[in-house]
Amino acid sequence: MKKFYLGAAIIIAGLLLLWFANKNEVKAPSSAPALSKSNKSDWASPNQSTAITHNVPSQLKVKNTSKIQFDQHLASAAEQVAMQYQNALKYPPYSQPLSEFDEDRLKPNQFYPVTSPIDDAGNALVVSLDKYRFVYPQKITVKIAAQNLVEVNVALSNTDTKAAISSKTTTAQQGEATISFKGSEDYPRNLQLFVEAKVADKKVPAVAQIQYMPPSATLIDFDNAYAQNENMVATAHLKVIKSGLYRIRANLYSDTSPLAHLVTKKKLSQGSQTVDLKAHWSVLPQGVVNMRLSDFVIERMSPSPGERNSFGSSDIAEFEITDFAYDSLQQLPYQANEQERMSLEFLKGLADKG
Repeated sequence: MKKFYLGAAIIIAGLLLLWFANKNEVKAPSSAPALSKSNKSDWASPNQSTAITHNVPSQLKVKNTSKIQFDQHLASAAEQVAMQYQNALKYPPYSQPLSEFDEDRLKPNQFYPVTSPIDDAGNALVVSLDKYRFVYPQKITVKIAAQNLVEVNVALSNTDTKAAISSKTTTAQQGEATISFKGSEDYPRNLQLFVEAKVADKKVPAVAQIQYMPPSATLIDFDNAYAQNENMVATAHLKVIKSGLYRIRANLYSDTSPLAHLVTKKKLSQGSQTVDLKAHWSVLPQGVVNMRLSDFVIERMSPSPGERNSFGSSDIAEFEITDFAYDSLQQLPYQANEQERMSLEFLKGLADKG
C-alpha cells in the first residue's frame, strides 16, 4: 500500500470541498411565474398557509443532471477510498504488508538517473548516483556513462543561490567516468550537479539535484528479535545527535521476498537511545524462522513550520533475524482503534450520500 493514508486524506479533503460547494450552490428563480387559483377555504382562512405553484411549460423544466452526476462520482470515489481503508485496517499502521510493487518503500532513498540525448539515433548521456539524500560525512560519487565518452567536468553548486562550491574534471575509460566530492558539514541542503561531457566531437550537458545534510541520529545495531504477544519485536540502538520526535522505518524480508514495512515514532534525547520496531503476526509467513531488516530510514520530524525534516544514517545495511520462534506469537486479529473506526464510518457515510 503506497502512502495510502496521505493519499486518502488528500482525496477526502478534495471530495468534501466539492461536495459542500455543490450543496451550497445558489439556484436562479424561474422566470415569469404564474399564480394558480387556490381553493375557497384557503382564501377564507388568512391564518393558513396558501400553496403557490409555478406553471412552467414542460419544455422549460431542466433537471440538475450535473448535481446528480457529481453526487454519483463523489459516492463512487468515497466508496473506493473506504474499501482501501478497510483493507488497510486489517493490519496495524506500524506493520503494513509489503510487496515487490511498493517501490517507494523498497527504495526510499533512490536517485533516478538523469539522461541527456546525444543524437537522433537514441544515444544518451546517463548521470547516476547511489542515492538522492546524503548525510555528512558521506562522500558524493557521480557516475557518467555514454558511448564515445571522452572527458567529463562536474560542477557542484548551491541549488538555491547558484553559488559555486567545487568542480572536478576527469577522463573517461571505455565510455564511463566517475567523480567524487568529499563530504562537508558546510554543504547546503540542496545541491546541484552540472555535468558537461565531451562525447566524440560534441559537448553534452546534464543537471542533477540532490540533498545533503548534517546527521541527526545514527542507527548502530539491533537486538535479536523476540515475541511479545502478537508482535515480533526488534529493538534498535541509535546514537542521537539532535533530540526530537523521530520516525524510524525499515523493511522486513524473508530471503529476497518483502514481507512488511515497519514504522515507529518516538521522542528521543541526545545520546544512546532505543526504539522498538514491531511486525504483527499477520504479515509473517506461517512458521517463518529467518528474516532480515533493511532499507532503514531515520527521520527527525519537523518541530515547527519553519524547520524541515532532517535525516540520519545507518552504520549497518541490514540486520539478520535468525531462529525466531514464530509459534510463540499470539495470533489475534488486529483491532482498529476508535479514531480509525470513526474514519471508516465517515467514508462509508460519504459514499452513501450519493
